[in-house]
Amino acid sequence: MKTKYLLTVALLALVGMGTSARATLVTANLNDLILGFRATGGTGAATNLEVNLGNVSQFYGVSGTFGLSALSAADLVATYGSDWNTRTDLVWGIVGTTGSAAGTTIGSNTLAASTLWATRSESTPGLQSTPWTQGASEFAQQGAANTISTLYSGAVGSLGGKTSTGNSTVSATIGTSSLGSWSNKEGTNASAFTFFNPKSQFENGTNGSLHVSDLYELQSVAGSASYLGSFALTSDGALSFSSTPSGAAAVPEPSTYAAILGAVTLGFVAFRRRAQRLAKA
Repeated sequence: MKTKYLLTVALLALVGMGTSARATLVTANLNDLILGFRATGGTGAATNLEVNLGNVSQFYGVSGTFGLSALSAADLVATYGSDWNTRTDLVWGIVGTTGSAAGTTIGSNTLAASTLWATRSESTPGLQSTPWTQGASEFAQQGAANTISTLYSGAVGSLGGKTSTGNSTVSATIGTSSLGSWSNKEGTNASAFTFFNPKSQFENGTNGSLHVSDLYELQSVAGSASYLGSFALTSDGALSFSSTPSGAAAVPEPSTYAAILGAVTLGFVAFRRRAQRLAKA
């Protein structure tokens, strides 16, 4: 299973780095999940990389792990430098909302108005984070829903209508000073998007081989949010989603890479020796 996941991640990374897409206008609608990157300093500090991951319905009822090609590793390099995966000042998160209207249906589930979706980082990949606490009423989440809604449209710098990058038709770079940008809407206080507190647990880093964030659904009723699965970002820039924290974190350690290479080498040596013996017979 780990080897299969490794091959999938490697393929996604190659596709993300080696292909280009024709620039177009990005579409973004309520119920989509938006992935946002921001740097607190250095290269790209004035620029958000924002990616529309698509309608949230695709992340319900997931079994296993699947890759997401929406994020291009080439965009991370172009925006934040080739050292983006070793920086301690580059962070990311994922968020979405139904907006203020009630009646959004996913499968047989009708969601309340001002339903939110948001990630929370895992301090240890494979160990699920503590669920966010939901607002006890629609009013309690309405402010966050309105704030997140502006990421889609309605302000200068909203993702919807922006020209895409040359690597992904659903990604765009947006100035952090724009009113509809990720940095502007996420805010500068302790709570991301005026709701998710502490903000440091909403955001995840990029420094290291693997970072995992859990996705939660927050309906406007008292209690803990519902866990939907986990997003994993590797140092190759490959993004995936899994039904479980451990599934999203199933990336082989360096020792596993060595074991795979060793097994292939031994097999090749044995094959050559057998072929030489047959040739002499």
